[in-house]
Amino acid sequence: MIKRIMQFWHALAARLSDKDRVFVSEYLHDKELGLFNEMNIYDRRHAVLTAYTAARMADHRTVNRRLLVKAALLHDIGRNAAAVCLADKVVFVLLEAISVKAAVRAARRGGRGTIGRRRNALYICMHHAALGAEKLEQIDEWAVAQLVKRHHDKPNAADSNELILLRMADALN
Repeated sequence: MIKRIMQFWHALAARLSDKDRVFVSEYLHDKELGLFNEMNIYDRRHAVLTAYTAARMADHRTVNRRLLVKAALLHDIGRNAAAVCLADKVVFVLLEAISVKAAVRAARRGGRGTIGRRRNALYICMHHAALGAEKLEQIDEWAVAQLVKRHHDKPNAADSNELILLRMADALN
């Protein structure tokens, strides 16, 4: 619970420095940068911290560093600022902690009105990995899309080193 409270506090105070923006621009081309910038500031900050962690981890392992950092920067692009706000994420995390079944029942794609938009936001939170992968496939970033799509899947023996490190870096941030 303390971790979740700290995450909320960090989300409220999230900012990107000039150093962060330079780092991001070193790894993402224009279309990817467009997807990155569609995220809320707190998701962008989380992505940058995840990418910094992944880059440090990559220094000590045999991985495609560029692919890993790019995936770390883009792993949450399925949640965009236009559809998901901080309150939606809080509700989703709380609902999922109480009952995954309740979260699944509440999450619905599409919808009108305030309740419909909030249910859609829950759907996006629940399925952001697949939604982000679809966006990346649309710009022909297939290798990154595969990592993004699977970053919340249960680990298995066939996982690439990049996917393993992405999951670890995400969990640490």
